[in-house]
Amino acid sequence: METVIRIAGIIIQDNKMLMVLGKKHQELWTPGGKIEPGETDEVCLKRELKEELCAELLSYEFFKEYTNPSFYYPERTTIERVYMAKISGHIKPSAEICDFVWLSKEDFENKKYPMIRNDQEKLIPDLIKAGTW
Repeated sequence: METVIRIAGIIIQDNKMLMVLGKKHQELWTPGGKIEPGETDEVCLKRELKEELCAELLSYEFFKEYTNPSFYYPERTTIERVYMAKISGHIKPSAEICDFVWLSKEDFENKKYPMIRNDQEKLIPDLIKAGTW
């Protein structure tokens, strides 16, 4: 079974969390992406935020790591390292991202948007439990 490492950035502003929507998809997920050979987590997060959202990474702090079957490729295992991130710049969807949403806790609790299973069932509840969101 193939294993992929994904680096994700959690961006919270005004008590809302930034979620992205990929082209040809219906589910929201956290900004970030697959780490490339030779990249550090920081370099990957910087690159992905720039590519996907035209944003600059200002700071980041490790939150948690998850290991799950890939949502879109069940034959693949994804190790996702999640960082709390601060960004600058005007957010503009780019590359494989077609849109973004500032998700409120109320939106999450009311299941307003479809989401990647790990984000909905593990990551967001962990952020709430930790008092991070």
